[in-house]
Amino acid sequence: MYSTCLFCTKDLGANDVVETLPIGRRIAFDAAQGRLWVVCRHCAKWNLVPFDTRLETIDAAERLFHDTRMRYSTDNIGLARLREGLELVRIGPAQRPEFAAWRYGDSFGKRRRRNLLIAAGAGAAGIGVIAGGAALGISLASIAQLPNAFNLIYNSRRVAVRVPRLDAPPIEISPMQATQARIVAAPDAGWAIRTKVLEPGRPGSRFRKQGKIDQDITGPAAEQLLAGILGRVNQYTGTQAQVRAAVERVEARPEVDALVFGGGQPTREGGSKRLIGRLPADFRLAMEMLLNEEKEREALAGELKLLEWQWKEAERLARIADGMVLDHVELPPR
Repeated sequence: MYSTCLFCTKDLGANDVVETLPIGRRIAFDAAQGRLWVVCRHCAKWNLVPFDTRLETIDAAERLFHDTRMRYSTDNIGLARLREGLELVRIGPAQRPEFAAWRYGDSFGKRRRRNLLIAAGAGAAGIGVIAGGAALGISLASIAQLPNAFNLIYNSRRVAVRVPRLDAPPIEISPMQATQARIVAAPDAGWAIRTKVLEPGRPGSRFRKQGKIDQDITGPAAEQLLAGILGRVNQYTGTQAQVRAAVERVEARPEVDALVFGGGQPTREGGSKRLIGRLPADFRLAMEMLLNEEKEREALAGELKLLEWQWKEAERLARIADGMVLDHVELPPR
């Protein structure tokens, strides 16, 4: 089991309660579906746990959930807090809209509150710089330009979203480029992300030169890029009303392509001039939800393929072992 979040790369924490899953401070499980997640306490995203010890962990979590008195339950979702500090989220026979609203409402709401606090702190810091410079006799006009100059460089040249590729350099865009990205029609009747990208730089460098030519990114790379862009433009979005409206959109269009660029969708309005960041807030959240779920489905499909390979390999070795035993066994004459 990985120890860092797949989405924000922060440490998932540890616990001494569940022997088969010592990772995480909040564990969510769905016994009926055989699903198990570690919920990141930093970004509130749900990290799907590999199959290895999933069933044993779900059984242990079920016992712990019922044995603790510090729990709150509805017909569909339960939350239990153990004395050791571990939190267990038990998913019952929830209808998908209710479960999605609960799950993503927690994630998006926490992100929104955190970013609003960061923005308020940055504003206070800027006022402090101006006040300190004025006390030293520096002109207010000169001081006031310092934060703007810093922000311009920081937002135009820093790597904010990175999409690795096997056969080409990674796609890297800045915060400013993320706000200028658009969803457009692709030549194959699909959709693409049209954006300028940062030029390749030294490995490990956080800053790049800005590219000057728009590029159309398609296929799986476009989905990864869109997920990263949405994480930027949705950072102040996520009220309860917006999340509920986003869940309704996902229910109506549960496929990525149909939601992102289907007929009648906001991306079709205004042609290629509609910036992703200017699309309706609930629509942007709906796209982010569906792309997150798509990533989970891909991870689950990969696990199934690996299990199938492991089973075939075990079967092959078993046949070899059985053959070696039979070669040394003298069968009785008929």
